[in-house]
Amino acid sequence: MPFSEKTKLEIKNKAAFRCCRCQNIGIDAHHIIPENEGGSDDIDNGAPLCQNCHDQFGDNPKKRKEIRQMRDRWYKQCEEIYSSSKNWVTQNWEVLNNMNTKLEKIQRGQEDITELKAMLKSISDQLIKDITPQTASMTASAIVNSTNAVKLGPKTYSNFYCSNCNTRIGLLTGLDVCPNCKTKINQY
Repeated sequence: MPFSEKTKLEIKNKAAFRCCRCQNIGIDAHHIIPENEGGSDDIDNGAPLCQNCHDQFGDNPKKRKEIRQMRDRWYKQCEEIYSSSKNWVTQNWEVLNNMNTKLEKIQRGQEDITELKAMLKSISDQLIKDITPQTASMTASAIVNSTNAVKLGPKTYSNFYCSNCNTRIGLLTGLDVCPNCKTKINQY
């Protein structure tokens, strides 16, 4: 039986609607131990994964322990980031849920990105407005770490980041693999 809607939303909320592996937005609740192998439909067997991480690692039994560890680390990090008295995720849960739904539709080719761009702009403006001396370092770090590579052309990427080995390169040209670990670049 799949996760209940309540359990899916609890997993997404605990993860601030971000993938526990790469921190991209647009996630779904993944069964760490598949249902056909006796995996339960409770929150302890769920992990927030984006489609790319789910496709690359979700069906690999050797990655189950790692996915659980990444999930637990990400949940703890989200708790630390968002546990202030002004809980941004709780206050903006509906916006994040709508954004996640839009991303799922975009990935299926059912919607264009116009509304998503407007949502992201609004959130970005609000985050910048709310920065305080106490949150400046964390906010800036989160923005830098969440910036994704952009494919500029064949074998050309700006702001390249390999989630396999954590290599970062401002401009990567001439390759379709990470120059450090040789992981194929297929998620861009």
